[in-house]
Amino acid sequence: MGVVGLGIALLLAVWQPQIIWLWALLIVVAILLMVLCPLVSKLKISKVASGKLPMLSRAAVSISAGVGAAIFLSAIFIALASFPLDPWFHMGAKGIASAAAVYVLVLILMTSVFVLPGFFSHYARRDFRHHIDRNPSLRAQLEYMSQSWVDPVGNRSFGPL
Repeated sequence: MGVVGLGIALLLAVWQPQIIWLWALLIVVAILLMVLCPLVSKLKISKVASGKLPMLSRAAVSISAGVGAAIFLSAIFIALASFPLDPWFHMGAKGIASAAAVYVLVLILMTSVFVLPGFFSHYARRDFRHHIDRNPSLRAQLEYMSQSWVDPVGNRSFGPL
């Protein structure tokens, strides 16, 4: 999302250089997103999960489902964007490059919203097991939790292991 924000800010800087405050604000927000999101994820990943039921997720559960959703919604957004962007195609190379940049930004946005969660969801168990194998204290905490864990339904084993 930060990359898309930077792209939008750069397009604004090209097309509307007089609105300095707007594209400067977008650049600052995009950079903050790109810096803070990895830090927050590092803080969350290092903690042991609670024994509560997982929250419902509507994210794609596989890469192919994410790619399908991204392609479908990108086609819709690009088709809808073609009408307002049509005059740009008649403005020469600058307009065509800017319209192409908008299309690329739509594809990047759809990829980050649908394909990447599908990728992480698809490989979550493998990555979690790898994380447990590298961290002895986390393994010890999970083994301790597994001794007293009781499934509310009564027929599932402990965790994703």
